[in-house]
Amino acid sequence: MIDTEELLQITGGSPPQSVFKLGRIDPAYSGSGRPKVVFDGETTASGKQYPYLSIYTPAANDRILLAAVAGSYVILGKIM
Repeated sequence: MIDTEELLQITGGSPPQSVFKLGRIDPAYSGSGRPKVVFDGETTASGKQYPYLSIYTPAANDRILLAAVAGSYVILGKIM
């Protein structure tokens, strides 16, 4: 059985990263193209635009759920 110090060495001392993130569609989003996101805990929109699933149509200020995919995020849809 490993102890706490050994576990921290194995994991690099970093807490596990969540596969999901919450945020809002940028209030300045005009409804065309990929939207920028204001992630929870942040006050400004991301510099990057994020792809979304075809079943979701983004709108400014939508509360959204994102999933980590290949070093980035994909918008899964609106939280109702």
